[in-house]
Amino acid sequence: MRLYPYQIEYLKNLPKNVIMAADVGTGKTVMALHHAWLHNDNLHIVVVAPASKVRTGDWQREIQNYFGENEPLYEVVSYAMFSKKWRELVYSNTTLIIDEAHMACNATTQRGKAVIRASKIVHQWIMLSATPLPNGWRSAETYAIITGLVRNKTEFLNRFVIIDRSHGFPLLLGYRDQESLRSWWATISSPLERTGALKLPSRSIAQPITLPPRLLQTYQTVKRSRLYGDEPLDSAPKLFNRLRQITTPGRIDTVRSILDATDEHIVIFYNYNVEREALLELLAKHYKERPVFEQSGHRSDLPKRDIWDNMPQSVTLAQYQSASQAIELTYASVTIYLSPTYSYALWEQSLGRTRRNGQAKTALFYCLSVEQSVDKEVWQCLKNKTDFKPLEYVDKL
Repeated sequence: MRLYPYQIEYLKNLPKNVIMAADVGTGKTVMALHHAWLHNDNLHIVVVAPASKVRTGDWQREIQNYFGENEPLYEVVSYAMFSKKWRELVYSNTTLIIDEAHMACNATTQRGKAVIRASKIVHQWIMLSATPLPNGWRSAETYAIITGLVRNKTEFLNRFVIIDRSHGFPLLLGYRDQESLRSWWATISSPLERTGALKLPSRSIAQPITLPPRLLQTYQTVKRSRLYGDEPLDSAPKLFNRLRQITTPGRIDTVRSILDATDEHIVIFYNYNVEREALLELLAKHYKERPVFEQSGHRSDLPKRDIWDNMPQSVTLAQYQSASQAIELTYASVTIYLSPTYSYALWEQSLGRTRRNGQAKTALFYCLSVEQSVDKEVWQCLKNKTDFKPLEYVDKL
C-alpha cells in the first residue's frame, strides 16, 4: 500500500514504542501497520479498538490491504474482550496496537490495567489517538506507568497532581513539575497536525436559527424561573440540558431545509434522546425513500463499505459519545451538528468521521446555533479548543 509523502516523513526516526498523536483523518491506521512492519521481523499483531470499530471490520480490511499475500497473524479485539483475555492474546513477539488510546488513560480501570500489563510482555506497543490527553496531564497516568516514568497511579498523583481534599471530595487544582512532564511527553509522543498540505477539503457553515415567538418565550421563562413545568432545574447541567432540548423543534426545521437542499449522504450528530426521536419522526414522515443508518447507544447499524458506491442518498444519525470515535463515515460529504457537544475532544474527533485524505468531495459541516441561547457560548468554547463548562456560565443566565 502506498503511503503519502507526509506519512513517510512522519514515520522517520519514530521510537519503536510510540504514541501517535496524529490528527483525525491523517491515516494513523496504515502508519501504525507500517511502523509495526519496520520493527518486527516475526510479526504478530494484536489490535485493541472500540467495539464499534471491531464490528465494522475496518482494521481487518486495512491489515489485508496493507500486507496483501504476506498477511501476518493478527487479532482485532474490543477493549472489553482484551480486558478479559489479554494473557491469551499477547506474546513476546506481539506488536500491540491500541486504537483510541485515550480510552485506557485511567490506570485503575480494567482496560487500563490490561494495557499496562500487556505492554510489559510485548515486543512493541503503538498507541493511536488524535486526543491522547483529553483531560490534560490527568489523562497521562497510564502512559507514565507503561513508559516507567512512575510505578503506579499513586506515585503519578503524588508527584504531579495537585488535589484539594478539604471539601470532603477530591478537587483538581493543577499540576506540579510540568516541565518534567513536557520533556517526558516529547520522548514518547509524536504529533501530526492537519495543517498546510495536510488540510483536508472542508467548509464549515454557521447556521443561525431563530426560534418562533412561542418557543422563545418558553425558553426565556424556563431560563428565568429555573422550572420546567413541575420539574426544578436545580443544577447547572440540568438547566442547560433542558434549555437546549426546548430548542429542538427549531433545530429540526433547519435540518429539514438542509435535507431538502441536498442529495448527498448526510450525517447528523446529536446529543439527546429527544433529538434522536425528533429526527426519526422527521425522516419517517418526509424522507421515507432515504435509508437511515445509526450509531448510538440504541443501535449500531452502519452501511458496509462494499455498498457505499451504490446505495441511495442516506441519512446517518450519530450520537456524539458513540459515534465521534473509531468509525468512518466518509461515504457522506455533509455533516449537520444538530446541537454542539460540550466536549472539545468529542468535537475534534467527530470532524474526522466524514473527512479523510483522498476524498473526492469537499466536506460540508453545518453548525446549527439557536440565537439568544447558550449555543453561542458552547460554539465559542469549541472554537477556542476548550470544553464548555456549565457551572462557569450559569450566572450569565
